[in-house]
Amino acid sequence: MDETMIRSCREVEYVGLPGSGTTTLIEAIARVTGHVPMTQHFTALDWPPRTSGAMKLTRGDRHAVVLVLSATDGPTSATGELLRLARAVGVEHVAVFVNKSDLLPDRELRQVLALEIRDLLRRHAYPADEVPIIFGSARQEADVERLLAATAGFPAAPHERDMPFLMPVEDVFTRSGPHPRMVLTGRIERGVLKVGDEVEYVGLRASGTATVTAVEKFGEYLETAEAGENVGLELRGVTRQDVERGQVLAAPGTATTHSVFEAEVYVLPEDDGGRDVTFARRRAQFYFRTTDVTGEITALRQGGQDLDVCRGGPASLTVRLAEQIAMEKGMRFSIREAGTAVGGGVVTAILH
Repeated sequence: MDETMIRSCREVEYVGLPGSGTTTLIEAIARVTGHVPMTQHFTALDWPPRTSGAMKLTRGDRHAVVLVLSATDGPTSATGELLRLARAVGVEHVAVFVNKSDLLPDRELRQVLALEIRDLLRRHAYPADEVPIIFGSARQEADVERLLAATAGFPAAPHERDMPFLMPVEDVFTRSGPHPRMVLTGRIERGVLKVGDEVEYVGLRASGTATVTAVEKFGEYLETAEAGENVGLELRGVTRQDVERGQVLAAPGTATTHSVFEAEVYVLPEDDGGRDVTFARRRAQFYFRTTDVTGEITALRQGGQDLDVCRGGPASLTVRLAEQIAMEKGMRFSIREAGTAVGGGVVTAILH
């Protein structure tokens, strides 16, 4: 099978309503592509069976989705909610797989269904006439391969190595000697860094710039490091009072701090490990990268209504954090309340 098809199937998220056959489709794609689940490199094929589409969209990080529909049910209001959520979290590319199409053999009825799907896509600001709509069955290998061929046409996700440098700070310590140096450790999230580069530390206490004088990886000194590597960076021009865990190091001018944002989240229902009532006190801990910050939930919306509490499922929040942190649109985070993990989501708008 073409390598582009294999790559794209792992980068595209598969979402659908219960009964649409999404799990069956994912299992079929895994068989066709020879996919083996990887613990260190989570892909779109590695979600537990029957994970909800809303959770995938708010907890995953994909630039494209395949919307799975049942030919016997067609698009519903819940389908529209998945598309609204996909648009809100920044999904750029969509394909539609109409599963169980063998139960809808009439060609004219299929054309009517395709028109309904394109109308729904158009209402959620997707280029309806360009979106691939594949009629088929998840149990037919040929139909699965037609879907993979369609998603292979999606542009590849931006490569982390080609983005501006950014590294969340995990730990800070001082290297003693005639000329003491600060060393900050962490995993490079994106970009490439070289010895001698200037970096900016951003968030929490303060912001400022420093120069990288050494890059260390597992006891070995390097000239460069790139996205995905765990490193220690020795800096000149910074003191212990300037930096702490939870800040980020970034290419100068590429990271900014904020404290008020809107987000789409998925809150765990009680039968999935969550609480019976969530956000009753309108405060929670929000975990961004290597920091956690208390936040006040100033607005909670679910199903188009303003609510006082949440009992699980997708929701929209407006949050005011107690501290300024490095933040950007599309950034993922998790939420804990009273020491319990209650969900996670993605920043959809920055307000302040």
